Amino acid sequence: MAEIGSNVAAFLGKLWRMVEDPDTNDLICWSENGQSFLIRNQSKFAKELLPRYYKHNNMASFIRQLNMYGFHKIVSPDAGGLKNSTNDEVEFSHTYFVQGHPYMLEHIKRKVSNFIVDMFDSQIN
Repeated sequence: MAEIGSNVAAFLGKLWRMVEDPDTNDLICWSENGQSFLIRNQSKFAKELLPRYYKHNNMASFIRQLNMYGFHKIVSPDAGGLKNSTNDEVEFSHTYFVQGHPYMLEHIKRKVSNFIVDMFDSQIN
């Protein structure tokens, strides 16, 4: 398995290891082109796999974390809605989360909340 840099957030390192692990492909894996990853069965993923890597089994919290790091849910333009939503499959992508390129993970940064930015601005103004 490729080396993950020390400047990579723990959440991202764990996510990378989950997606890379061939033993978890029935629940989470790379897409065909390696530009995104798929979660195949959300309830089973949350129940069985999340607790092995994180301190919870809450799918909503996991998705919130993905969003805070700038990941986006892939939508299907022809369906006019969420891709593969009928079979409990969901797909996420990030410009710097690409199969075979773990060195790009260090470019993924957690978004700063507007509340914190506003507090900082009000203190210096």
